[in-house]
Amino acid sequence: MRTNGVVVRLSEQLTLSLRGAPRGLDAPDWGDAVDTWLASADPNTYALEEAFAGVHVLLTGTARGGEGPLGFIANEAQGEALPLARHGGTGRLFDPATVATIADAIESLSAKVVRQRLASDALSAAHPFAARALDDEDKEWLLAVLQGLMTFMRRAATDGAGVLVALR
Repeated sequence: MRTNGVVVRLSEQLTLSLRGAPRGLDAPDWGDAVDTWLASADPNTYALEEAFAGVHVLLTGTARGGEGPLGFIANEAQGEALPLARHGGTGRLFDPATVATIADAIESLSAKVVRQRLASDALSAAHPFAARALDDEDKEWLLAVLQGLMTFMRRAATDGAGVLVALR
């Protein structure tokens, strides 16, 4: 299954290899790795599926942008931009220190705030919910993806790993 968004846990070596690479993920030697990540076929990949826009709203309260570390999914101003045009998307690299900050921020987000954002207009307007009403199954799915992302980011932070966020 191909996904619209993934977060990839990267070793220190991979993080350093990508940092400052002029062609980024569009270089031929990255093609197979990117294909595997986008197919969610790598154990170091967390698939956001089509939930990335909704999870971003739950984290930030906004459809795009968002201040601070919680905006890491869809705020293109965060992280180091990496070309991913060959795969029809964008990639952003985050170093281990930033990953730790993001993990801490996600864990400090209160359940009350998340519940308020589940009922927000910003979430109702996010893909794929703009075309239909947001139901209880959608909300449970988004909460499950958010919980999985929190666990994934904490593990990456504990291991001192960088992450790549790739959206298509």
